[in-house]
Amino acid sequence: MKVLAIAGILALGAVSASAQQKSADEAAIAKVRSAYEAAAGAQDGAALAKLFAAEGVEMPPNAPAVKGRAAIEAFHKAFAKQWMMHGMTITPTQTKIVGATAYDVGTYKQGLMSQTGGGMIDDKGKYIVLLEKDAGGAWLVTHAIYNSDIPPPAAKK
Repeated sequence: MKVLAIAGILALGAVSASAQQKSADEAAIAKVRSAYEAAAGAQDGAALAKLFAAEGVEMPPNAPAVKGRAAIEAFHKAFAKQWMMHGMTITPTQTKIVGATAYDVGTYKQGLMSQTGGGMIDDKGKYIVLLEKDAGGAWLVTHAIYNSDIPPPAAKK
């Protein structure tokens, strides 16, 4: 009887530790999401690139995928020369953690204004981000893809 009680206590302890780790991982992923939102809103290409794994891949709409922190930073710097960001809001709808990998799915809203003139575009869309926990315990983006719900402007005739 004592053996069963001890085994039960050990099992409860393991479940509790696992739940605490999951909660800590969810909070860490939420911090990555918030950091992305802040860096994108500030158009800080260097800060965005640091959120990715060294060989991370960003797959923006209407553009080729960019791989590696230097390419991701360059993409965001070039984007900032074309568009001025007026706020970004990221809303997660599902986050799933399996060991040292995770995915985060949700929606975004952003205001964009052409640097060469023109009105404000209120953009909204969806995203999927894959993350991995590195050897030091930090969560890094390995792949990010996002696209707009707003149709592209009509072709000029």
